Amino acid sequence: MSLRPMVGPGLAGCCTILSIFGVLSLFVIGYGFANHWEAFMGSTEDPEDGMAVATTCYVAALIYAAFILFCGCQLGAHKRYSRIQL
Repeated sequence: MSLRPMVGPGLAGCCTILSIFGVLSLFVIGYGFANHWEAFMGSTEDPEDGMAVATTCYVAALIYAAFILFCGCQLGAHKRYSRIQL
């Protein structure tokens, strides 16, 4: 059974790049909350439980990582199907 492309190559490439940026950004933000960085935890309006916010950021980063995997597979499927033109 072969994997057929579900989205176009441009959309798959854009999704991959944005998802990489999302994973990196959310990981850094989660790390900042987990380590109580002053920029994230220093104000009176900031959340009390930084570890809960960090966990939420890490879960969101994992979801973005799943999109990287899916869109990367879509790019691979496009490369494979572009060679099998009838």
